[in-house]
Amino acid sequence: MPSQIRAVALDCDGTLATEGGPTPAVLDAVAETRARGLPVVLVTGRILSELRAVFPDALDRFDAVVAENGAVIGAGRRERALAPPVDDALDEALGARGIGFRRGAVIVAVASGTDDREVFDAIGDCGLDCQVARNRGELMVMPAGVSKATGLTQALAELGISTRNTLAVGDAENDIALLDACELGVAVGNAVPSLK
Repeated sequence: MPSQIRAVALDCDGTLATEGGPTPAVLDAVAETRARGLPVVLVTGRILSELRAVFPDALDRFDAVVAENGAVIGAGRRERALAPPVDDALDEALGARGIGFRRGAVIVAVASGTDDREVFDAIGDCGLDCQVARNRGELMVMPAGVSKATGLTQALAELGISTRNTLAVGDAENDIALLDACELGVAVGNAVPSLK
């Protein structure tokens, strides 16, 4: 690894894990990297409570966890939102259209298979200043300006490290900003074409 790399940022689903949490071999590699003095940050689109359901000790295994596509940060037993939550009015607008969704501390996650236009129309009908990120088939509605890159930048700043000294690895559309923000970006073999 180049000597200027001082941290590693890893996506979870499709990068560290295919279903559920990472395997013991992956967790051993993360622990070994941390033991060598390189902080490792997990950067995921998952809602933190959903991440905990499949990977209960995630916040203990990384120097920081950036969740909800950059909107929430956690470390140890602390977690906090980095942006205000998407307005609750969107819940009603999506529900009125019969669109299933899950709400995190900040974002609204819309299940795959939903018509994108319907989600954009619901946002527009509410007059919200939101952006939508795609994560393979799922859509994530976030406050404007939030991305994996902004969340990672905050987590790294708290560790005293720059994105210019960070290696990032990901697999999906919501990882584009993450890889672009870091000194070295790596798309895994199963990554979507737009990230490769």
